[in-house]
Amino acid sequence: MTTTVCEDGPMPLRGYLDGFQPSVDASVLIDATPWLDDSLFWPAFLLAPGGSRAAAVAFDADPADVEVYTQQMHQHDSWPVISLDLARGHRLHILFRNFDGDSGWDYLVQPAGSDMAFAAAALEGGFQGPALSWSELVTTASRPDSKHGRAERLLLLLPAVGDCAIPPDAHSVVTAAVTAVGAKHRQDDVARELLNASHRFWGDSDWDDQNGMPVCRGVHSPRHSGTSRYRLALMAEAFGG
Repeated sequence: MTTTVCEDGPMPLRGYLDGFQPSVDASVLIDATPWLDDSLFWPAFLLAPGGSRAAAVAFDADPADVEVYTQQMHQHDSWPVISLDLARGHRLHILFRNFDGDSGWDYLVQPAGSDMAFAAAALEGGFQGPALSWSELVTTASRPDSKHGRAERLLLLLPAVGDCAIPPDAHSVVTAAVTAVGAKHRQDDVARELLNASHRFWGDSDWDDQNGMPVCRGVHSPRHSGTSRYRLALMAEAFGG
């Protein structure tokens, strides 16, 4: 498991890191992008934030090895970050929030040209979300990315999705993505578990249109109707283009 200090910035993620008491030193942030090449990364990621218990078997991985790898992801002295480009220069950071004895996963939006960041979803802990709808997931996953292919982007983003109107073809889309990152067995089971996993955090989520911007009816979503117009517009732009 290779780790490097985050340099793909700007960093630190002010606003987010400063929001803890006491504030978190940015030196704990490490770039986890190289982990995606590890044979155990996808079964571990699809199990932990993803919620798929079939993931280890799907990748021919020993469940004990996956468990050890997952524990290594959550060492409290390092907070791994995987970053994705969004539309209009905005960025998304998937951050492993590794407090000692209290870990989780945060999906942070960093506006273009800013070193500030705010949570669009929090899995474990605050249970904020969802961050985006199914249609926004498909759009965002399909954006050109020099570091991550479409299947990788879709699976990295999927834990932050919540949508009651997921279309019938979603299962086949996720199954294809799971296969593309290396799964050899039970891809259908993994896809089903991934699509149902968001119910762990924020249950069913309906989306409406408010002045041309997607708004989530879920009370735990940072994109609910009471969110500032600026932030609603920013996230609509970042996930929609």
